[in-house]
Amino acid sequence: MDGPTGQARQRTLTPAVLASVVFVAASALFAITFVAGRGGLEMPVASRGAVAAGSAGPITGESPRPSVVATVAPATAGPSPTAVPATPTAAPTPESTIDPTEPPATPAPTTAPPSLAPDDPLLALPECPGQPGCFIYVIQRNDTLSGVVSRYLLSTTVVLALNPQVTDPRVIVTGTTLYLGRDPYVRLEPCSHQPNCFRYVVVAGDSLGRIAARYGLTIERIQRRNPGLTLPLQAGQVIKLPRPRTG
Repeated sequence: MDGPTGQARQRTLTPAVLASVVFVAASALFAITFVAGRGGLEMPVASRGAVAAGSAGPITGESPRPSVVATVAPATAGPSPTAVPATPTAAPTPESTIDPTEPPATPAPTTAPPSLAPDDPLLALPECPGQPGCFIYVIQRNDTLSGVVSRYLLSTTVVLALNPQVTDPRVIVTGTTLYLGRDPYVRLEPCSHQPNCFRYVVVAGDSLGRIAARYGLTIERIQRRNPGLTLPLQAGQVIKLPRPRTG
């Protein structure tokens, strides 16, 4: 039984087989020497974070990627900003409830009626309603206009201006009302939006010349204040009279 088996074993230990074994051994020795020269084999190790977390996963040959940790720079110490109080917003004012079609209030005349002295004889008479500086006198029997003017220390021109109904100073009727004062404009209504201007209602027999003489004006001044004024004047017509400047 040793004959055939022995022959087979002898046939396997041929020089070619021996050369192959030597080549494999030499290659393994070279590989071991090369790896040893490079520091040996390094097995991949799981990252510390994975070990700390106790993750149990298969270890692969891929080296772990370094994790990037965002760092925040510490704030530089400095004085804390002072809080600025918010500026209170003004509440919107309600819109004016004034009707735009309503004319504004009539301005008062810039020149006030002359004040009266405490012993002025006019203070003994009743005042005209709503007309400061105007007083009411009822004509008595045997009165004359010049007598009344002298008694109350008045000017005839001013008295005629306050009483445009008196067309003839020589004729006054007993029992009628006479308006007295020291300012010819105290019975006139002020013009709207025009200082030193008054509204005059024309009476029968009026003319620009007569009106100008009563109020110490000129015809030209009256016409300038009333552009487009038509003549002759008609009773009931309203014209504007400027107050003469004084002083």
